[in-house]
Amino acid sequence: MKGKYITTSQGEIILFPEIIVHSEFKHLNPISAGFFYINADNQIVCHGKSISLGLSSHEEDSDQANLQFQNLND
Repeated sequence: MKGKYITTSQGEIILFPEIIVHSEFKHLNPISAGFFYINADNQIVCHGKSISLGLSSHEEDSDQANLQFQNLND
C-alpha cells in the first residue's frame, strides 16, 4: 500500500490516496507532508515532499504514523 500524508500541527498523521492533492488539506495547517508506503514488516515509511504545499517529510513522521496506527492490525 502507498499514498500521501500530511502531519498537522497537533501531531496527527492523515493518510490519503495518491489521487488527492496535498493542498486539499492546507486548511489543517500541515507542518510536514510527503508520501508513504507500508514495508514488508507492516511499518509505515514516510518520505519525500509535497510540491503543492511546499513541505517536506520529517524524519520523525514515520515513527509518529506507526504509533498512531499501531492498533489497526491488532
